[in-house]
Amino acid sequence: MSGLTRSVQDILKREISGELIDAGELRVSKTGLGKKKPGERYLIYLPLNRNYLWRILHESGAKVRVFIEIPEEVLERERRRREKSG
Repeated sequence: MSGLTRSVQDILKREISGELIDAGELRVSKTGLGKKKPGERYLIYLPLNRNYLWRILHESGAKVRVFIEIPEEVLERERRRREKSG
């Protein structure tokens, strides 16, 4: 956490256990890139109940690493879908 002020480090240490933040189950949203640039972009909206933490991370310029865990029931549903079609 180098580069962060001491107070920001203290808040982050208090809020984050094990250096991972569970943001809960989120949906992936799709948006276009605009009229001048064809294509699409996918977004994940962070939960509003942690806005104070996202703000601290944003204002401090902290870089984060994002991991995506797909729930087992989604994987199982996809397996069944593939078995039916294939």
